[in-house]
Amino acid sequence: MRIGVIGRLESDMFAANILEEARDAGHVAIPLGPARASHRLRIASRPVELFLQALPRLDERGQGRIVREAAAMACELVISTDARLMPESVAALRRSGARVALWFPDSVANLGRALMLMAPYDALFFKEPHLVSRLTAMLDLPVYYLPEACNPRRHRPMVPAGTEPHLVIAGNMYPSRVRLLERLIAKGIPVKAYGSTIPRWIGNSPVREIHMGHPIWTEDKARIFRSAAGVLNNLHPAEVAGVNMRLFEAAGSGAAVLCEFRPSVPELFEVGEEILAFQDFDELVEQASRLLDEPGLTAKLGDAAAQRTHRDHTLALRLATIIEKVA
Repeated sequence: MRIGVIGRLESDMFAANILEEARDAGHVAIPLGPARASHRLRIASRPVELFLQALPRLDERGQGRIVREAAAMACELVISTDARLMPESVAALRRSGARVALWFPDSVANLGRALMLMAPYDALFFKEPHLVSRLTAMLDLPVYYLPEACNPRRHRPMVPAGTEPHLVIAGNMYPSRVRLLERLIAKGIPVKAYGSTIPRWIGNSPVREIHMGHPIWTEDKARIFRSAAGVLNNLHPAEVAGVNMRLFEAAGSGAAVLCEFRPSVPELFEVGEEILAFQDFDELVEQASRLLDEPGLTAKLGDAAAQRTHRDHTLALRLATIIEKVA
């Protein structure tokens, strides 16, 4: 099948991993880029966003490139990971002969204007089961629950497990995460944080002392996850019942994952055997201490997590589900 993918194409981005997995599965994978060009200066992004919201035809015009390229490459299926794809652009893709699906990789906090609900998608896939439940109950739309997954080529055990005596956390530093890390630091739990530079407005936090000052990608990410005593995966408050991509990346890399509990977690992994979970701060400290103090626990959990993830939670399996629903 000829599959076009809309989204950011930098290394280890969601769209880039889907493209790689589609090629490995024998499909012709066609990168179509993001629905809107990104701006290097963050300070310019918000004004541009507001301007384009007021003049949607500018977005439609800019997305004409995607429609033309998808038609020229005879895409049979177009998967968008970008919520900014305009309804008219979706309609134009369908007029060109493609089936069109949205695979939304973010929490409900990033739904924005939820324009995808106005677009004529053949199918919409969300990782948040609570959102799918409400939309299914109220709207006559082809909405499905589809968790994220790992790319086994990149997210796999590559080094011995648990050789570094600290926890690792990766991702953006938002207030609830910063406050949680401050509490762990105060408890003496050793943590190293990776991700984009901490925003200035966070202030003078001790988290700055444990932040490595850069994000991690692809095989480097897999090695750091696997070698740590554990990977802390706290979830944004807007993750209501679902989980994030980090859980699958870390588990696929053979890390011992310590994940904040959500209702979907036991459906995806066996808690206590494949990953650890916590529902409050005291339980987090208790489980973190186990990973740091119990010899062999990190390797046991990491090996089991990798086996489960590579069996049940790969992008190739998720892609097959999308094809089944829209073909």
